[in-house]
Amino acid sequence: MLEFLRSASVLQVTLFFLLANIVIFTSSVALCWCLGRWFGTRRIFDRWEPLRPVEMAAALGAVVLNSFVSVGGWFLWTRDIIVLKDTGILRAAADCIVMVLSMDLGMYVFHRAAHLSWVYRWLHRFHHRHETTNPISLFVLHPAEVIGFGALMILFLTAYPMSTEGLVAYLSLNVLFGTLGHSGVEPFPAAWGKVPLLRLLGTSTFHAEHHEHPKYNFGFYTLLWDKLFGTLDPDYERRFRQDTTE
Repeated sequence: MLEFLRSASVLQVTLFFLLANIVIFTSSVALCWCLGRWFGTRRIFDRWEPLRPVEMAAALGAVVLNSFVSVGGWFLWTRDIIVLKDTGILRAAADCIVMVLSMDLGMYVFHRAAHLSWVYRWLHRFHHRHETTNPISLFVLHPAEVIGFGALMILFLTAYPMSTEGLVAYLSLNVLFGTLGHSGVEPFPAAWGKVPLLRLLGTSTFHAEHHEHPKYNFGFYTLLWDKLFGTLDPDYERRFRQDTTE
């Protein structure tokens, strides 16, 4: 696959990433819907947010913009500005952890800045039209946010030589956590709240609370930065225990 991408034309690469992002979008929506069926007794919200034409258009626009961001990353990779390496499983796992923590911090800062009043009005408020969530909520973003998140990822990759396997693992986790966070149900077991490392993971309840109380819970993959900077919803642990009780 990397050999194909290295020698492919811009048109071929654009079509490849567009197809890949359509698959990601479809898979995320399908998984979100399945989670709602599988964990119907663990609903965080009483209902899903209704589907509206403008938000469906925004979600499809996000798919297209993500494809173009991917093409930008490909261009930098073919110029060796972004470096990807084939490594063993241990290095790939370490790279994935480094990228998760780094991107979590970067997105925490980006997300918190998006809640500054003047930025929120013209940028992030569109995503918060969903006080509850639905299967496309992950993709209902202002175009500037889509580009901003993509640029943050590219910035990381230009600074850190990443293993190919580690990058694929990170991208998979990124979609998984985003889907879980907007699923409206809590699939994580209650026991995770008692395990030191697992209790730091960003659960569905964690992100759902952000939609309910926008001044809290700005992280994406972990609670680490919210705990460190004092922005974790003080009711989170009680709410998580409640949401994991069938």
